[in-house]
Amino acid sequence: MKGDVHMRIVRDLFALLRIDHWTKNIFIFAALLFSQKLYERQPLLISVTAFFAFCFVASSIYIINDIHDAHLDRLHPKKSCRPIAAGRVSRALALVTAAIFFTGGMVIGAMVQPSFFTILLSYFVLNLFYTYMGKKLVIIDAFCIAAGFVLRVVGGALAISVQPSGWIMMTTFFLALFLGFGKRRNEMLAPSETESLQRKTPIRYDAEYANHILISCGTISLLSYALYTRDPSVIQRIGTPTLIYTVPLVAYGFFRYVYLLWNGSNGDPTDLILHDWSMLIDITLWVVAVVLLIYI
Repeated sequence: MKGDVHMRIVRDLFALLRIDHWTKNIFIFAALLFSQKLYERQPLLISVTAFFAFCFVASSIYIINDIHDAHLDRLHPKKSCRPIAAGRVSRALALVTAAIFFTGGMVIGAMVQPSFFTILLSYFVLNLFYTYMGKKLVIIDAFCIAAGFVLRVVGGALAISVQPSGWIMMTTFFLALFLGFGKRRNEMLAPSETESLQRKTPIRYDAEYANHILISCGTISLLSYALYTRDPSVIQRIGTPTLIYTVPLVAYGFFRYVYLLWNGSNGDPTDLILHDWSMLIDITLWVVAVVLLIYI
């Protein structure tokens, strides 16, 4: 009986970490991929270390967010099952877990690079602002999310002593806005009474406005990526102009996401990446194509 209780607590603590959301941190590997260092042992190990540093700090933020929103989560049909909202994990235990993962992540970050440590700390501060204030502010909420993805890209570049590309940062920023506004749009179009209490920002967005922003951000991100592939300095560095051939795969990903949004998906990028086979295949093909074009 006591063993069952301990296993339940362990399962709830793992649920708090939201390990499935660690997929967002793959943006850290962008610099490794495009800098032609993917096959170099040292940069690869450093990037993997940086990835886990971000994952640990991100998990601490998820826990802090769950603690802060517990009273609202209890009103939500799905989020009421979260360990803290359901009362299965105490605030004290959750805070201790968050402190352990934050400390572990920052210690690992300090071992990577001082500049990476600064980026990691900035990411934590940004998300604290988002948790306590930013997500209540129209447009600012989406900008906070987008800035977090840019910090992942910059952190991954600084970790392996690579100068991050302006085009890649712009692509990432508008891609994150595209995904963020897509999720907000579908939250807004199907608001229940509890959802309105749970998250105040989406209900302020007008549907037509959200659609315009969504398409604008997607267009800018796609064009930024296309221009990156045609940048003379990029072509000279990677030694081939053929990266442009990966643009159709990127375009398909954008179009597929919009299709899923318009057909009832909740718009959560993590859910789509992990559960939509078309998206998984498209992303896999894009990675394979980039590796083949840059490295072979």
